[in-house]
Amino acid sequence: MSTTDDFKKIVKDIRAKSFKPVYFLHGEEGFFIDRVEEEIVKAALEEHERDFNLSILYGKDTAPDQVKDACLRYPMMAERQVVVLREAQTWKIDAFDKLEAYFKKPTPTTVLVILYKHKKADGRKTWLKDLAKKQVVFLSDKLKEDKLPDWINKYVSHKKRRIGPVECKLLADHLGSDLGKLTNEVEKLCIVTEENGTITSALIERNVGISKDHNIFELQNAIGVRDHLKAQTIAHHLANDRDHKLFLTVGLLSSYFSKIAIVHTKRGLSTGDLAAALKVPPFFLKDYTTAARNYPVDQVRRIQHLLREADLNSKGVGNTSAEDGELLRELLFRMMN
Repeated sequence: MSTTDDFKKIVKDIRAKSFKPVYFLHGEEGFFIDRVEEEIVKAALEEHERDFNLSILYGKDTAPDQVKDACLRYPMMAERQVVVLREAQTWKIDAFDKLEAYFKKPTPTTVLVILYKHKKADGRKTWLKDLAKKQVVFLSDKLKEDKLPDWINKYVSHKKRRIGPVECKLLADHLGSDLGKLTNEVEKLCIVTEENGTITSALIERNVGISKDHNIFELQNAIGVRDHLKAQTIAHHLANDRDHKLFLTVGLLSSYFSKIAIVHTKRGLSTGDLAAALKVPPFFLKDYTTAARNYPVDQVRRIQHLLREADLNSKGVGNTSAEDGELLRELLFRMMN
């Protein structure tokens, strides 16, 4: 199952108060890990029970024996206690060996939640394999780029608001795959949008700071239709944005031209099959087929080479003085001429 499917199943069980004694939550995407912790605390303990039955520990300040001691305590005037170990990734992986005996025979009145964020734990460890069989081990992977717009759409729907595919892609392209950052911005948009209302490009521009006319999404479209003036105008605005990072723009353009290259190699596919190959909603397919007509295969290869050079330049390789804005304008000129 996918990360989101696993997350939904775990949360469903938690809300039904079907708890396991140990939850080991690991992986690069911290958003789902934090949400599982919140759900456990909320469902396992009433608010008045938390003062005496909720222990928050931090890996950098806590030894394995201290975690075990906390777990062996009995709850006070409550059915259970919750012990949360945050920043567990600061431990060397072998430190968990000292908890192996506890993992095999955990205290039934304790829910131990281990947050091992920003990386994947070593799956070869015996204790981790055993936990996966008898307890809950949740791997929280980063969402792939092509899944972000749909995730945004579902999140907004859950908040009883509406949002279009263009606006979903605008947010995904500008904010990237950090779900914590994405949800913060979407929450702001939901606050200023009435229930059952629609989040528009204008709302995004006013509240998130993404210009509906001068963003990477519009830059891609301008490049795709060979609108030199619009592309350079957007580049000028991006260059004046203090938050703009050239290497991110180059990365998104590289992904864009990789998709155009796929269009050239997948001639004859149906609309649905081609959209699946590109990993984009069919709604956006025309943008890529138009760009493929405007950029023959040889030009796409040349542009991909230019983008690799620009990626190195944006990171300081072979570039000693040029600023990001100057590099972006030069890149666009060379790409489109």
